[in-house]
Amino acid sequence: IMPPLTPAVLALSIASAITYLFQLRNPPSLSRATTKTASTSLLSLLASLQHSPTPLTLALALGSLGDAFLAYDSDAAFLRGLTSFLIAHLFYIQLFTQQHGGALPTLDVIFSDTGYTAAAGGLASVVLLQLVVLLPRVPRDLRLPVLVYTLTIFTMGVAATAVRVNRGQVLTGALLFTASDAILAADRFLVSPGSSLRAGMQYAVWVLYYSGQLLIALGF
Repeated sequence: IMPPLTPAVLALSIASAITYLFQLRNPPSLSRATTKTASTSLLSLLASLQHSPTPLTLALALGSLGDAFLAYDSDAAFLRGLTSFLIAHLFYIQLFTQQHGGALPTLDVIFSDTGYTAAAGGLASVVLLQLVVLLPRVPRDLRLPVLVYTLTIFTMGVAATAVRVNRGQVLTGALLFTASDAILAADRFLVSPGSSLRAGMQYAVWVLYYSGQLLIALGF
């Protein structure tokens, strides 16, 4: 049975995410950061109200913290946001694998369905592309954090194939999250500041990211 506040919290989260779309290209400000952070912090509250697994609540809360850092444009804020999301992904890995004895899925699980095989292959391709194309463009002092983060989110995506309930929905959420991160990295390190592509990429990052977090949250 849904707690009475659940529909209201979910509606406020979605409303905050949509509101942020209209603020996304604005200069950094407290108002813009608050709207961005509210969307994911409300998902964390939703998970708590639903008595969802603790790792889910913590992962969403850390995602909200990462959103707060990434609402500002500096290398220091980027590194703090990266760290927050890195820890969030570790909680997601714990969440996804706890139904599988706490271990990553074996190859027979990954290859048990064409969709899961394609997902793992797509994730591997994204990681390879980032290592070959992206990493050389990343400032030297950020290369190790970006490398560790890239490998961690790849592991998170693969771990999503271990989920037994709503696996397709959760895996889709994990893939959307991964895609948003890949586009964010390209926007930050590959595309020139004056490129006409940047606006579309930034909107895509937010839509994919929030949709991914929402699907994972609702999946549990």
